Amino acid sequence: MFRRGDRRRSFVLWAGLAAWLFVSGQSGTRAQDAPLPTGQEILAKHVAAIGGETAWKAMKSLRGTGTFELTAQGMSGSLEMMAARPSKLLIRVTLTGIGKIETGYDGKVAWSMDPVSGPAILKDRALQEMADDAFFDGPLHGSDHIQTFTPVGREVFAKKPAYKVKVVFKSGNEQFEYFDVETGRLIGFEGTRDTPMGLVPTTEIISEYQLFQNVRLPTSVVQRAIGIESLIRIASFEFDTVPATVFDLPPAIKALIK
Repeated sequence: MFRRGDRRRSFVLWAGLAAWLFVSGQSGTRAQDAPLPTGQEILAKHVAAIGGETAWKAMKSLRGTGTFELTAQGMSGSLEMMAARPSKLLIRVTLTGIGKIETGYDGKVAWSMDPVSGPAILKDRALQEMADDAFFDGPLHGSDHIQTFTPVGREVFAKKPAYKVKVVFKSGNEQFEYFDVETGRLIGFEGTRDTPMGLVPTTEIISEYQLFQNVRLPTSVVQRAIGIESLIRIASFEFDTVPATVFDLPPAIKALIK
């Protein structure tokens, strides 16, 4: 729900990695040399860290509200995200001085609409990406959504030691995901996203997990792509309050289908 980059390793990042390896090495065997946990082990720790499969599957819908900011441009506004089973998603961002920007998926049709480009139907790769994003149980990484989940190494990601995992979705799309070694939680991913400018390398950093009801959800998402950084901060989540009609296609989108 919060998704998808070339690796950018700064001096600080490398220094952090060196320090981590030094401290880990004091116990005799460096963590970097230890065998990687299996994909199943990484996934089990992650699912437990966000509240467990039972708690997640008890939810029927989710609504998050907060803010959206384009940091370098000095632009900001409100954000509303709504999702429901099995694969429905609607995101609304209202930027001061720009207006409302929306993107959604009703289980079949993916679309976007903004004051500059107007309404549009998403197709091909963009449609597949939206369907992957909208899959409600996506955070569980179940076999109904994920084709392969393969640990490939250890790296420092967002200044934290992490397991790097290659994830291939049932759609065929793929990305590298990073799981915090200490907490087990997903802390970000790297991949490419389909945009009007073509396939764009994208990095997302996920952090500040908080407990809402019986699950832990991230409240901060930083996305970096083609030199543009955006920041999402979620102030609150609601559960099972989203009406089904929220995901109905807007009239302007229906007109494009006809």
